Amino acid sequence: MARQSATEIDQMIQRVRPTNRDLVRRDITQGIHSTTSSLNLTIVPYYYNNGTSKELLCLKGTVVCRYKGNQYNIPVEIFLQQDHPIVAPVAYVKPTPDMHVSTTSRDVQPDGTVIIPYLRNWRHVK
Repeated sequence: MARQSATEIDQMIQRVRPTNRDLVRRDITQGIHSTTSSLNLTIVPYYYNNGTSKELLCLKGTVVCRYKGNQYNIPVEIFLQQDHPIVAPVAYVKPTPDMHVSTTSRDVQPDGTVIIPYLRNWRHVK
């Protein structure tokens, strides 16, 4: 997956207009350039439980997961909320047709929602 340019990232950030643009840019850049992921930034509608929707920045791609001595590339979507990083991102595993999300996982709900302690206990350090 080709890396996105800083200009392309800045244009998407400008379009969505998050509250903390510099911190959002920093976190997106870290995610895109991580050696344990292959992520691209997109803008997609996010649908809230109350029926409303909003266009949010979303990191889509794969992250490396090691399990029982094997390495897996897990497809994910990570949504950055409007008030990121004050508010935690929302992450989903997006299984391919031949993948199965375990119904007994402590880290991923059956619908794909990631519920790892890092996100549940999210704290923005100023």
